[in-house]
Amino acid sequence: MKNVCTCIVTVLACLATQALSAEATRLSASQSIRINAPPSAVWAVVGDYNGSPRWLPLVERSEIVLGTNNQVGAIRLVTRRNGTRVTERLLEHDPVGMRMAYTYVDGAVMASDYFPVITVREAGDGGSIVEWSARFRRLAYEVDPPPPGQDDKSLTEFYSAIYKAGLESLKRVVESGE
Repeated sequence: MKNVCTCIVTVLACLATQALSAEATRLSASQSIRINAPPSAVWAVVGDYNGSPRWLPLVERSEIVLGTNNQVGAIRLVTRRNGTRVTERLLEHDPVGMRMAYTYVDGAVMASDYFPVITVREAGDGGSIVEWSARFRRLAYEVDPPPPGQDDKSLTEFYSAIYKAGLESLKRVVESGE
């Protein structure tokens, strides 16, 4: 009987260890850009939670489906140019600190535990520095190796590329006054 109990405890310990080790690695991506405009002008564009189609090439359409734009808790439905849709919840909107954070709710999500933050700050010469960063985990964390394109490196590069293209477009929109 003692051997059976020892065997059961050993099996449970092994299963618990496997379950804990199955958690995905926390990843991050970050890009920043200098924009030749005062922070208030940059925030007027990037701080509009429902305004991403104006400056983010990936987004075709955005609509607030719950709550009020720029109010914490608001949920927007984003339609991407490739036709996929995702809903996102506004977690933080600080017009004084010029900081906004949001997360995925559902839809065609590309990562789990996705928490991006966009900040605008004074560059010291009348211009602005905008940073877009996120922490996240890959969706296929229990599969090793993950499916092609869903590995840690690919996912990190994917978000970095989106942030870079988005910030370059934001710069163009703000500096041209579009």
